[in-house]
Amino acid sequence: MYLGVFDLNQRLEQTRKVLREKQHLKKLIEEDIQALEKDVKDLEAMTDKNKLATSSQR
Repeated sequence: MYLGVFDLNQRLEQTRKVLREKQHLKKLIEEDIQALEKDVKDLEAMTDKNKLATSSQR
């Protein structure tokens, strides 16, 4: 009986640890996504400026 309780407590602690790790990874992934979205917007703005510059030269 006591051994089963110990196993459950150990398993609960391991589950909490895995959850914390996954939450940390999720945060890192979300930060990467935000950085990529910003880069895409910057690139789109740069290409829009280039399109305007080339169209005004004609």
